[in-house]
Amino acid sequence: TPCAMVRYGKELSMVKIPSKASARYLAKKFNKTEQYIAENVLVLDIFFEALNYEMIEQKKAYEVAGLLGDIGGQMGLFIGASLLTILEIFDYLYEVSPRR
Repeated sequence: TPCAMVRYGKELSMVKIPSKASARYLAKKFNKTEQYIAENVLVLDIFFEALNYEMIEQKKAYEVAGLLGDIGGQMGLFIGASLLTILEIFDYLYEVSPRR
């Protein structure tokens, strides 16, 4: 996929210009005939259809720091749980052992 893409669509619309009054004004201004103005004058408007854009970004779903933090947290949980289990077993054995 390209990093940047520009796609220009086109939409064409036409209307007969100039009007009679405009043709007379332009003919007088540029010292031309009304027929010359009607056949050779062009009004060109170029504009954006919509003034919005869409930005698509690609980001990592999971950062390395987050992964290491989660692994460390899980290891701490399991090591802590296993240590507590061992201590509970020692405590149980101490409680059930006959006292002298």
